[in-house]
Amino acid sequence: MQKLKFSRRAYGFAVVALIILKVAGVVVVLSAPQTYAILRHVDTAIMITLALVVGGRFADVGWPRWLGITLVLLISGVLPVVLFLASPRLPGPGGNPLDVVSDLGWISTVLLAILLIVAGIKRSSANVDAGNGGKRIGIDERKEPTFP
Repeated sequence: MQKLKFSRRAYGFAVVALIILKVAGVVVVLSAPQTYAILRHVDTAIMITLALVVGGRFADVGWPRWLGITLVLLISGVLPVVLFLASPRLPGPGGNPLDVVSDLGWISTVLLAILLIVAGIKRSSANVDAGNGGKRIGIDERKEPTFP
C-alpha cells in the first residue's frame, strides 16, 4: 500500500473509469430496480476504490494518504446522512425520503468533484525542475519572479 501512487494521467484514467462505472450502475438500477440488492455492494466497492485512488494521488503529491481516503469517505458517506438528518422537512407517510434532501443532495457531489479536481491538478512531488539541472528545488531555494 505504501508504494501505491498515481501520476496525474493514471489518476485521471482511474477516476473517469470509476465515475463511468458508478453512473452505469445508477442507470442499471433505474432501469431494472431488482438489481439494487447486488449493485449497492458494487457501488460501495467503487467508492472505496475511489477513496484509495485519491489517497494514492495525495501520496504522489506529497500530502498524507489518509487525508485523501478520509475526505472521500466523509464526503460520500457521512455528509449525505448528516444533510438528511439536518433537513427540517420530514417525509410524509408513504413519501419518498429522498425527496427531503433534493435541494441539499448536490452538496456532497459538488464537494467530491472539487476534491477530485484539486487532487488531479496538483503536480507530482517527484517532478524536478528542468531549469535547475534536474535537482529538486526546496522552498528556500526558489527564485521569486521579478517585475520591471
